[in-house]
Amino acid sequence: MKRSIFAALPALAAAALAAAACGDDTRSIVEVQPPDTVTVTLRDTIRIGNTAVTFDQMERLGNPLVSEVFVDKREHPHFNASQPSEDVAQFRDDISRFVTTVAGRDPAYANAVAAALTPDMLVVRLDKVGGGPYGANVGWLTYVLDPANGYGGRKLQGDDVVDKGLGVIFGNALGNNNNVSPGLVTDNVPANDRAHAATFPYLAAPN
Repeated sequence: MKRSIFAALPALAAAALAAAACGDDTRSIVEVQPPDTVTVTLRDTIRIGNTAVTFDQMERLGNPLVSEVFVDKREHPHFNASQPSEDVAQFRDDISRFVTTVAGRDPAYANAVAAALTPDMLVVRLDKVGGGPYGANVGWLTYVLDPANGYGGRKLQGDDVVDKGLGVIFGNALGNNNNVSPGLVTDNVPANDRAHAATFPYLAAPN
């Protein structure tokens, strides 16, 4: 059955690619690498002046760790090529299941975490004072972890999304002390080993 399914995919891929070439709409692109690997990307073509520029969406890391941690491995290509508006219907149950089964938390807490991790857009609270690129109130999930002051968004430096995510999943970052696993709330990597550059693309110097 598996081979027969993949045998039909090249035709599907050709049709999808042909359709994408016909216009500037956002389309799902299916690419097949035999014998059994399928990559799905989202392709956008935009016009800058008289020039058409095409971008392929390969990853969704503005809301980090969601696919890597919570979503079943077989669903990663689907997640990376999807839109945030699809997350509630397509992936919220994956997140809840991970939090209840792997982390051992109660269903109500799992549902609260799933809701926080599947907004239909990344939240930036422009009404919160003290933002700025390095402000203490800026950062992933700050609008959830600190509702009164959290600005949201992501910070270029000092935004330890891994520890934040682990603290939500296994710790009491959201105020729930039931069945926490203190040894799993950090990856013990507090900072990059090289300072980030101050100008775009902000990459640290190579080792």
